[in-house]
Amino acid sequence: MSQLLRNRQCQLMAFLLDGNESIAGYIDDRGAASKSTRLGIYANAYRKRLQETLDSDHPVLGLYLGDELLEQMAQGYIDRHPSQRPSLRHFGEQLPDFLRQSEPFSRQPLIAELAAFERLLMCVFDAADADRLSLEELQYLPAEAWPPMRLSFHPSVRLFRCGWNCVQVWQALRAEEAPPPATEGEYPWLLWRNRERLTEFTSLADVELIAVRAALDGADFSEVCERLLEIISPDLAAGTLVQLLQTWIRRGWLSGVDTTR
Repeated sequence: MSQLLRNRQCQLMAFLLDGNESIAGYIDDRGAASKSTRLGIYANAYRKRLQETLDSDHPVLGLYLGDELLEQMAQGYIDRHPSQRPSLRHFGEQLPDFLRQSEPFSRQPLIAELAAFERLLMCVFDAADADRLSLEELQYLPAEAWPPMRLSFHPSVRLFRCGWNCVQVWQALRAEEAPPPATEGEYPWLLWRNRERLTEFTSLADVELIAVRAALDGADFSEVCERLLEIISPDLAAGTLVQLLQTWIRRGWLSGVDTTR
């Protein structure tokens, strides 16, 4: 790219982001519309495309906010976080933080969690692929390989712990039903992309949450069993974990095991 072209591009971006009209001196006078009018049309189209990206990435968040707040969110976010990459795929990646920090959205933390959940759905869908562990592979492991065994999760697996019932709200709105009232609490969910390349998610009960967190942190089989002793008896820990592993394999959460110490 020539330095001249780079300079003109920088001037155009300066107009789009800051209203600096130095680029106007390099625009020909053509047609009935003035230079400022033509630049304004371009700037409006630029912001409209960014807003459409946020709308497309966060359809349920838009339903929850309504048109007026959605417009306010989009314009405020575009001002605070202008696009930094050629692709718009990651344009909204800072939206949850923006909603946590900006009035009036910060008054209701569930809004930021809704945005975070929808962005996580995108990440799960876009995640890399990998082989899936089969039950047969697990059954063929010798007994001595089990205690040091560490699990490898599929790249799409994500643990989402939220402090509000944002997923229940998302589900109701997606089903075109009235959402439940915002409720504070502990709501752990696990998201993944299944073998048919469809995104799924499920809530996690206490035992499964402890096991998943430990395994994702790199704990081996014996260490995960020890973590389970916090809430179940020692004689049930190993059997409970084996049952969980079978469920995880059927769902396609696991891609392999490492039995080396």
